[in-house]
Amino acid sequence: MKTQRDAFISALFDRAKEDKDICLISVDMGAPSLDRWREELPEQFFAAGISEQNAINFAAGLSAAGKKPYVYFMACWAARCFEQIRYSCAMANNPIVVLGNGIALGYAPAGPAHSATEDIAYMKSLCNIEIFSPTNSLMAEKLVDLTCDDFKLRYIRLERSYPEVLDNTYRQNEMNSDFFKKGMRLLRSTGFEAPLCIISNGYMLGRAIDLYDRLVSEGLEVKVLDVYKTEEINREFFESYAAGSTTFITLEEQTLSGGFGSSICEVLTDINFKFDKVIRFGLPSRYIFENGSREHLLNTNGLSAENIFNRTLELLGD
Repeated sequence: MKTQRDAFISALFDRAKEDKDICLISVDMGAPSLDRWREELPEQFFAAGISEQNAINFAAGLSAAGKKPYVYFMACWAARCFEQIRYSCAMANNPIVVLGNGIALGYAPAGPAHSATEDIAYMKSLCNIEIFSPTNSLMAEKLVDLTCDDFKLRYIRLERSYPEVLDNTYRQNEMNSDFFKKGMRLLRSTGFEAPLCIISNGYMLGRAIDLYDRLVSEGLEVKVLDVYKTEEINREFFESYAAGSTTFITLEEQTLSGGFGSSICEVLTDINFKFDKVIRFGLPSRYIFENGSREHLLNTNGLSAENIFNRTLELLGD
């Protein structure tokens, strides 16, 4: 199985062979999928070294000249060049596509400097940007067509790995521009108007599905919503999927302040949706210096499948 990174960059390579305006800037990163660019498309590939801020400004200049630049780096470094994305791209209307690899705790155990656990909060604060969190490698691959055919400022949050249950979630022929414009899809449901609605995306969807199975075994009516477009959530479709639900449970591998759960609270308020409660699960509001694998850090910071289930039952009973 290809990683989301290799799936996206390989598909982009195929488009770049036909479209000479497409170019890829790699910031101090190596990958098998990059070797083809170096060898076969050297005039469309730039190795920027450790220079995130310069890479963004370079990409903005290429965009201003009519090119379609993609910038690839660890997701955590988006914070380092946030100013350049804001001023040189968003404000100046120079669209680029930022490929952030290893979101959240994806680079554990490298420490908090390598953990993009706040990127949704600060990236969604930008004007004129779209943010996608692909569910699996196939979705990452299909995002290439969207970004090439409708080039605009986007941040693509790529997982280094994800639960196998998320493979074969969507059919290849359904992931078109309308699919991505919609930005969400119901993955599991005991009934369209189930009163409990679990909402997540990316890696944490695995735990969302686990929670669904556990709650259903308790005799509860539940549904799982995958919101893979995490900025400017489509209100019309969200309201349709939320119909009948009175309790919303959000799961995210982010700190809660300004994160994905906050976006769900915002859209519920904006559409004046009537509900009883929102239960938000996320990482603690601190930098995690403890060493360990991604699973270990999730499990020891309140996001084990068992803790999410037990805490949900506790909160539902309040």
